[in-house]
Amino acid sequence: MVPEVVGSKPITRPRNYFFGTQPLTSDNIQLVVCYNSRMFHFFLPAHFQLWSIPLIFVAGLVGESFGALVGGGSIVTMPALLLAGLPLQSAIATDNAGSLGTEVGILSETFQKVIANKKLVLLMAVPLTLGGIVGTWLLLTIPGTIIKYLMAATIAFIVGHSYFSKNKPDPKAISKVSYGLLMAFLFLIGLYSNFMAAGEGAFSRIGIMSILGLSFLQSQGLKATATMPSRIYSLIVTGIAGLIVWPYLLTFWCSNFIAGKYATKFVKRVPDKHLKLALTLVSIAFIIYLLFFY
Repeated sequence: MVPEVVGSKPITRPRNYFFGTQPLTSDNIQLVVCYNSRMFHFFLPAHFQLWSIPLIFVAGLVGESFGALVGGGSIVTMPALLLAGLPLQSAIATDNAGSLGTEVGILSETFQKVIANKKLVLLMAVPLTLGGIVGTWLLLTIPGTIIKYLMAATIAFIVGHSYFSKNKPDPKAISKVSYGLLMAFLFLIGLYSNFMAAGEGAFSRIGIMSILGLSFLQSQGLKATATMPSRIYSLIVTGIAGLIVWPYLLTFWCSNFIAGKYATKFVKRVPDKHLKLALTLVSIAFIIYLLFFY
């Protein structure tokens, strides 16, 4: 409270927390209202609908359960966001940030394998993060025609090489060529993930398994952990740009964590050869989708 003298009697004027001790003029009130309105629309944009929350939760639960197994969870979550009325860029940004929940769920079940390969995780995080930075910038600036063709060609090569190459990779003796190929592939995955995202989970798992010869569970845990810095960067940038619909994102984090955790529990009981075949089929389906329908 600020004492003030009017005539011969002191009065007390309430402190204005936006303008210190300045009097509340009509201009100041208008500025406060404008500020509060912008903050409200930042967290609750015009296309937010309360009825969509159950839809988003179920889509995250179903889509990311499938996504944690063979990738491609966005085939369920993206249509749900678009059905809720989000513009395409906002849907991509919110869906991508929501994957943090899935990755934390996966990490909770693969923590020991990640710790045992912490150096490889750090090595993988660098190209994924750099690619993610470029991908986030591309999301804000250009269409994705070039990226989708490049990703389709890369996945077709890796899947073909993994099945027809006579020299199978040994995870205990990874060559420099394999490391180089992995770094280039992960940069592309990071770029693609923060830019388009469709099928990224399937693409990244089949690529890591094929290049390094790791098991499905190993590739899942390492990739989920290494991707987190890129996801966080994308969350910050797209959040500042106003593309994130925060109520939907919080809903995704809850449903996706549950999906990632319990799908990974299930994966532990499935032989790798079946999972690799499923990943291959999903990757081929996404390549067809990218080339002819995206």
